[in-house]
Amino acid sequence: MTIEANPGGKGAPGIPGGDLASALDPDPVAPPRPSLLFIDDDTYMRRIMSVRLERLGARVESLPSAQSALLYLESHRPDVIISDAVMPGMDGFELCRQVKENPLLRSIPFVILTALTRDLRQRSIQAGADDFLSKLEIEVVFRLRARLALNLGVRIAAGDDSGAPAGLPRLLVVSAAKLIHTQLETHLQKDGIEVLGAASPREALAQLQAGPPDAMALDLNLEPRAAADWIDQVRRLPGCSALNIMALVSKDEEPGLAALEFHLQDRLLKPLDGQESRHRVKYLMRVARA
Repeated sequence: MTIEANPGGKGAPGIPGGDLASALDPDPVAPPRPSLLFIDDDTYMRRIMSVRLERLGARVESLPSAQSALLYLESHRPDVIISDAVMPGMDGFELCRQVKENPLLRSIPFVILTALTRDLRQRSIQAGADDFLSKLEIEVVFRLRARLALNLGVRIAAGDDSGAPAGLPRLLVVSAAKLIHTQLETHLQKDGIEVLGAASPREALAQLQAGPPDAMALDLNLEPRAAADWIDQVRRLPGCSALNIMALVSKDEEPGLAALEFHLQDRLLKPLDGQESRHRVKYLMRVARA
């Protein structure tokens, strides 16, 4: 099951007419919506975040503290856990550590809600979090990353025993900038990820026809409509219908993401940061191979 949603109402691929929740509710044979546990001590934030997450098709249970979450987890197993980082008493980092130390719970994707600071992101990873979200992130990126967590959680809960694909994970980088290829190769060389390069969309199509990689990083220097049309062309290639695609964008290019939301799974900001590149690509590979 892949989590896709379209609040704008034009219809995401495979979901005629709108978001996942509206597509699922009237269909008695559709799979159940993914379950998500959200923890935040702020009542207003719990209400706002629950609405944002429910619009993505999730069933959200919101709780006010880490202690109440641990009690809830004694008898429930959500597909995903999202917790605020800073809370009175036990904070989100300690809650994450305790969940990841529990063999019955550790496989549940745990996402920490943070500010856009390197320190809090690093503390999230050190605590064992699978990913982090920011309340300050632009809405389209928030939705992309929340869907990634839901997709991963659903796949893990499904217990697919087929195993990960054989061989090294492969990332195809589509960019005319040689520096971007070099940077990603350098950032990812210790993680066992093979970085393939294509200087243009046409060159990338030739590589994709030879065999799809696990994921693709697309330098978004195309006009959004042209980029969408090209990605649609990619999706029609054998083995590429579910290819995970990450947009490489600068701050100036970010407005174009809104038109491409349902063509992408994540975004990585230029200029590239080594720590962020490693985390985002590794996480996308994990989702692709789950």
